[in-house]
Amino acid sequence: MNHSSRISRPLLSALVCVLLALAWLLASCDSDDSGGTFALPPPQPLVHPADCTLVLVPAGPVVLGNVPEGWGNYQVTPEVVPVDSFYLERYEVSNLRYAAYLAAALDSGLVEYDGQNVYQVSTGKLLLRTAAAESRLQYVDSLDTFVAEAGYENLPVALVSWYGAQAFAEFYGRRLPTEVEWEKAARGTVDLFGKVDGVGVGYPYPWGDQAPNAQLANFDSGLGGLEVVQSYPQGMSWYGAFNMGGNAWEWTATANGSSRVRRGGSYLSSAEMLLTAARFFSDPAITDKAIGFRCAMDP
Repeated sequence: MNHSSRISRPLLSALVCVLLALAWLLASCDSDDSGGTFALPPPQPLVHPADCTLVLVPAGPVVLGNVPEGWGNYQVTPEVVPVDSFYLERYEVSNLRYAAYLAAALDSGLVEYDGQNVYQVSTGKLLLRTAAAESRLQYVDSLDTFVAEAGYENLPVALVSWYGAQAFAEFYGRRLPTEVEWEKAARGTVDLFGKVDGVGVGYPYPWGDQAPNAQLANFDSGLGGLEVVQSYPQGMSWYGAFNMGGNAWEWTATANGSSRVRRGGSYLSSAEMLLTAARFFSDPAITDKAIGFRCAMDP
């Protein structure tokens, strides 16, 4: 690709990035915080003072795994572990946000596009598979940059590898949540259903103890595809995060051998895959139409 003739491209690319970011912020900050089907009233989300798309998950221990019986598909020892406070993005990363990242990263020479897919220059790792029919990110020759396909801007980015998720997070000074952090953000620590070592076991689903249905989550191919990242406010988690059950699987920072853990289930998943203590893992290099991610940030 010849970049020598693009005299005004840096300014144009920067403008595109700013407009994309503003559009995403305007859409994301106007969310409904009245969701959930909790047996106890949830706390008001502790929104970051400078970024309405981040919610605080306070420090404190969490119960992990299939406790009580039937709440997950794994056991762990110890069952109770400490967790430092952290911020979690309320929404899965959208096509709009990932397009803005690609535009900036391409302009900075951090990624390259071979006409089919996007790769990280420093490692050669596949970040995003754009050649797939399900890809909603398009390379525009006239702009020499990436844009989100019209009508799909606020759907979760998919077909992104674990490396692509990690690269995005690092570019913005964030990181992927560990699976322990993810599970605490999803299940909470209320003691309504019991305690382990004095710590409440939380809820079996991000929105409470009600079985998944069409008002709470996008799952079991009910709608046949991904939905916008601000969808299903009734399925909001205890700490105020959206779509932690269903819509898109979410990569975490945690390794399981050579694989990486993913959580939350997707629009293709059965109800039991949406449990807060259900864990699955995949090769970090794979891409899938139902796998996305969200970021975390230290206070």
